Amino acid sequence: MSEEKGENSKKKPFKLTKNLIRLALNDGWTQKEIADKCRTQQSVVSAWAKGTKYGNEQQLRPLLEIYGHKLRRNTFKLYWRYEGGRKLFFRVEGKVMLSQYFCDMRRDIRGKLVKKVPLFKLVIHHQGADQFLVVKQHRMTFKNTNQELECSVKDGIWGSEILPPVSLLELIRFVDEYAENTLKEYPSDAATLPFLLRRSLLNHGFSFEGVEEYPAKW
Repeated sequence: MSEEKGENSKKKPFKLTKNLIRLALNDGWTQKEIADKCRTQQSVVSAWAKGTKYGNEQQLRPLLEIYGHKLRRNTFKLYWRYEGGRKLFFRVEGKVMLSQYFCDMRRDIRGKLVKKVPLFKLVIHHQGADQFLVVKQHRMTFKNTNQELECSVKDGIWGSEILPPVSLLELIRFVDEYAENTLKEYPSDAATLPFLLRRSLLNHGFSFEGVEEYPAKW
């Protein structure tokens, strides 16, 4: 990603501007103090508080450094797995950018599709700035019968591995390699996963190289 594109991503409208300003106001800040901290005018902060205007990440950085963690608490998922006879639980914050599962196509002796059984899943969280967290999941089974777990809450059937945080470019590289190496037995998923990731990133306002753009003329 070029430096110019990275700067442009910081200037995109921050959709949680109103929530962020409300956190500061409820903590005792005045609109004037917020304006001074963010190097803008009080009238702009008033519009942010009403939700009629958005700030951008660059403007709001001083407040994000103080209250960003409280915004992230509103978006989290709980993961778990068995390991060495113990149950381990993981609370992961950040907006889910992509949640994609990969199925075993179970067929009868005539080759007719009987059912799709999800066996693997990939979940990607954005944790702010240039940091993403990838969760690799596998369908858990009973040790004695090898039968897949079932649960009315679908998140409960997945054993999860939380990978170390990665940057945007590292994320794209990881997903491309995951599609090529891990999904060899799932050719359709292997072919489409890189597209799904890039579409999700673009929909969330991220910029990166390798996409030819055709902007509209207004």
